[in-house]
Amino acid sequence: MNYSSPDSLAQTRRGPASNPGALAVRFWLGILLVYTTWVWGGLRPSFHWGGGGVAVILLGTVVYYAWRTMARDAVFWLGLCFMGYLLVQWGNAGRELYFDVGFQRWRYLPPPWPHWPSAFARADAWQMVTWFFPAWVVAVALRSRLMTLREMRGLLFFLACQAGALAVFGIVQMLSRTTAIYWLQPLRGHFFASFAYGNHTAPYFVLVGSLTAGLLYSDVLDSRLREANGGRTHLRHPIRVGVLTVLLPLCLAGALLGLSRTGVILTVALIVGILIYGGARGWLILPPAGRLNLAALSLAVLGTLYFGVVSLGERGIQKEFTLRGPFAGHVPQTLWERVNLELGYRPKFAQAAVAIWQEQPWFGVGGWGYKYRVAEHVPRKFWGRLERRGWANTHFDFLQFLAEFGVVGMGLLLGAFGVMVRHLWRVPHRGALWTMGVVGLGLVVVFSVIDIPFRCPAILLTWVAVLGAVPVACGAPHSTRRRPTNDLNPKGLDV
Repeated sequence: MNYSSPDSLAQTRRGPASNPGALAVRFWLGILLVYTTWVWGGLRPSFHWGGGGVAVILLGTVVYYAWRTMARDAVFWLGLCFMGYLLVQWGNAGRELYFDVGFQRWRYLPPPWPHWPSAFARADAWQMVTWFFPAWVVAVALRSRLMTLREMRGLLFFLACQAGALAVFGIVQMLSRTTAIYWLQPLRGHFFASFAYGNHTAPYFVLVGSLTAGLLYSDVLDSRLREANGGRTHLRHPIRVGVLTVLLPLCLAGALLGLSRTGVILTVALIVGILIYGGARGWLILPPAGRLNLAALSLAVLGTLYFGVVSLGERGIQKEFTLRGPFAGHVPQTLWERVNLELGYRPKFAQAAVAIWQEQPWFGVGGWGYKYRVAEHVPRKFWGRLERRGWANTHFDFLQFLAEFGVVGMGLLLGAFGVMVRHLWRVPHRGALWTMGVVGLGLVVVFSVIDIPFRCPAILLTWVAVLGAVPVACGAPHSTRRRPTNDLNPKGLDV
């Protein structure tokens, strides 16, 4: 079977029981996703050893059980080359800062091996390895064809349950009025659940919230359910539907309680999209009584979500939508100046990222190299923000990774993602799960234009997991098989 074919992604094993390889992959994949999400969102370098160790075990498991599949997978080889590229940057790190007396300015020494990929600091370069190695392993594991369609949907349901539990944890923290994340580490800024940076909260919960809506609509509104039941609309999995109905508002509440202006806007857009899609599909599939029940359920969920969020985060949300005061004594005079101020001068730092990339366009400046060069490309009045406001990041993920990895590194990274997106796009059955999965993935990409979701390992791994799992989970036309008929399934379809 040619793995590059989109049909092959859906042609997984049909047996009712999992083989040992599938069980091992599911176990270690679940451990990796849970550990990365719950332990500081994967951001604390002192805890990276745990995620890296689990990723090594997972990779070894996949190699043992599915080496032939991996050897034919372009994502495996592109990712392997990218890992080698990051290791070269790490090995060639160590650019010392010195004062050039002749030019009367601070400069950095060239790397140990000039004209090779390099980085400023070895610890910073290694952090890129600890972020992208687990993400690559997740992609390889999901593309190993060891898991069936049903098991892949089970993984997506697991992601939804984990997000719901994380939202409950964050809400409990907010109700306790604690200023310490995990009730252990005091933080000055807003945090939610395991995300110390509030702006990481929204993209994670928007992604999983959209996935949860897709799973829910797939169970309730998918046209195959009506066909399999001879026109009746009995639910085949009422318990799962009930759980998903609870998880969806929890995910949406988590996204809103991150208290991010962009996060609130994208969450509201997602809610509107969920309502429009559900209403359109429900009107075509459900009988009049079912349409009324769907409308009542939607209103109940929206009401609960509204009052719950308002009671906890009303002041924080209002603060996010309050116009900012003058910066460095400068009052904005034009519309663009006002927009620039409200964006936190992100366009200025994006221009700095482009200028830094142009210094070393092919190999980049290495992991976190942007923060070492940005002061050279922004006015002096912004220097204080570089220390206090987290502007070691461009707040435009693509530009920052381009400046750090260069054309070569970004080519490898985007090549691997491009193969996965191609398989996602060529899925023949584009039902509710596919549609809402694509919406969630796309919203995170939109968010990355003005913030840094892909510089959070929890979001990066979850995004890759959804991107890799949805094509297989939506491959029903290639894995449908006949089963004994019964009252709820008169056509004998496995859906």
